Amino acid sequence: MKRREFIKTGLSGLAAIAIGSVSIPKLFRFEAFAAQRSIDLSMDAALVEMVDGSRVFHWLFGSPASGPSFPGPVIFASAGDAITLNLTNRLKETHALRIVGTSIVSPDIPPGQTRSLSFTAPAAGTYLYCDPLPVNRVLGLHGALVVSPVSGSTPYSLPTPAVRLLFEDLKHSDHFPSNRKSAPGWQPDRFRIWLQHQIDPALNARAQAAYLDGRAFTLSAAELTARFLPRYFTINGKSGAFSAHDPSVALDGLIGEPMLVRLLNSGLFTHSNHLHANHYYVLAVNNVVQENVINLDSQILKPLDRVDWLVPFLRPPDIAGDKSIPLRTLIANELGLKISGPNGSPGFPQSPLVYPMHCHMEQSQTAAGGNYPQGSVAHFNFLGDLDGIEFPNTM
Repeated sequence: MKRREFIKTGLSGLAAIAIGSVSIPKLFRFEAFAAQRSIDLSMDAALVEMVDGSRVFHWLFGSPASGPSFPGPVIFASAGDAITLNLTNRLKETHALRIVGTSIVSPDIPPGQTRSLSFTAPAAGTYLYCDPLPVNRVLGLHGALVVSPVSGSTPYSLPTPAVRLLFEDLKHSDHFPSNRKSAPGWQPDRFRIWLQHQIDPALNARAQAAYLDGRAFTLSAAELTARFLPRYFTINGKSGAFSAHDPSVALDGLIGEPMLVRLLNSGLFTHSNHLHANHYYVLAVNNVVQENVINLDSQILKPLDRVDWLVPFLRPPDIAGDKSIPLRTLIANELGLKISGPNGSPGFPQSPLVYPMHCHMEQSQTAAGGNYPQGSVAHFNFLGDLDGIEFPNTM
């Protein structure tokens, strides 16, 4: 068998692993790891298909059940859980794993070897796990760790007074009316993870050549920074139309159903994420729960940053008219409209209401240097009115 045949293909996006009794939303592909505190993770090579159809070599974390995952499997835990990661290195270099913003780091793992890392899950929040070396992280060895609080009505073990008040206001304030179809306030299963990454295919091709020759590939941080030229920009491993329509990425809900968004940047490129239709509340920055909860529509996300937003799902304020009238009545013609398609096709429905999230760094909106808008973008979808009734054409 040729070495090239060991390179796996057909990756299917976000996977998930649960620790203890923490629950996982249905949008994640769950692999029967529930109630386990010992997890097997491997480091493998794989080809990942980009938005333009090209396949780019990566180093990736994965599990025995599904193989490599881009990004690595999301690990869900509760604060204080005892966790053991059994890490197997199937690559040609020595690797390791660390959790950014903590002192948790594994021993070095030589090629072909397995090492274990045991630790206590930190305070509730959003964490990035990755290989400690920048080049290894950028080549794909990274993933998200989501830690939930043991109790409370916010996503944090120790919420600040401002964050606690915001989540109380979701239940009781006139500014945040609750949807009739759901319980008042934020529901813990209403969240998304946006793990943003950038790919330089020339760098990855150098690592692929070494892999196929059976050689280790190393690159200093200085040379990586000087030569890195990203051509693809992903959210949860996907770009453009594929990320915008992916259920693990798109923000979906009725008016009055707030959603938490956990953003992470595993690459070297700084993003400036801008959300249309609603401003969001910045809850935590690099696992520091905020004393002053700022309401923004754009925010910088630097390399290795982790930021939590609360998107309130308020009725879009740019829609004029009486706020007591449901939108399906106020703009019935627009929501019911279908734009005729080619060759007698039934047409394209204009509902539900779809708004974009896109990065204000212009380069990040393209793929391969010019395929626009096929970069770091997502959809923000309003599926129905405050009274719980969905818009026409909403499935």
